[in-house]
This record gives sequence, C-alpha cells and structure tokens, in this order.
Amino acid sequence: MTATLAAAPLKLDGSVQIRRFVLVGAGTVSVDYAVLYLMTSRMHVTYLISAAVAFMFASTLNYLLSVWCVFESGKLSRVFEFSFFLVTSLAGLVFNQLSMWLLVSLWGLNYLLAKAISILIVTAWNFFSKKKLVFSN
Repeated sequence: MTATLAAAPLKLDGSVQIRRFVLVGAGTVSVDYAVLYLMTSRMHVTYLISAAVAFMFASTLNYLLSVWCVFESGKLSRVFEFSFFLVTSLAGLVFNQLSMWLLVSLWGLNYLLAKAISILIVTAWNFFSKKKLVFSN
C-alpha cells in the first residue's frame, strides 16, 4: 500500500477535488461513527474520550486517503505534511470536542446526533485548512 500512496501527484480541477474530498470524508466519517459507537455503547467509554479517539483514527485514515486520491502533495516533505495535517486536525478536534460537549452535556442531545452536527461544523474547517495550509503549492 505504501507504493500506491506514493503515486504521481494529482492535478484535479476544483469540482473533482471536492467530490473526492466528500467521498473520502464519507468513508472516514463512517469509521469515525463506528469507533465512537463501539467505544461508547459497547465498551462503555465516556463519549468525549470515544469521540477524541475516533476523530484521530479517522483523521489519520483521511490523511492517507487524501494523499492518495484528493490533494496534490504540497511543498513540504511527507513528515512535515503529515505534521501539519495533524496540527490542523487537532484544531478540528477542538471544534469537535467543544461542539460534542455543548450539544450533549449542555443541550442534552444524543451523542450520535451531536456527532452529526459536529461533522457539519468541522468539515468546512478540514477542507480549507488541508487545501490552503497542508497541501498548498
């Protein structure tokens, strides 16, 4: 799989890139939800810890898929690129955790519904931060 991830750089127009971003995002959101649900409902881990673990796991998968089929590699080495990706993902994690806490603890929403709302908040940040900060040329 490593050889596949090192494929030739992508040159995609904006609409193709957004469609691929949405497809990759849908797949990694599924992973995010699955890990959140399993940890919270089956393993009885508190929802904030489950949400953080699920978010970081899905973010790492999202990076690998984004490099493979969404974004052209930027001007940074893979190590720095992944480091920037993680930093922007950590900012997304802050948005995720804050919205989860507000929606579940203060407003009383179910944690899965809260996650859906949180995804809407974090998705715009993720796309633009990855495009402009991580994979920019």
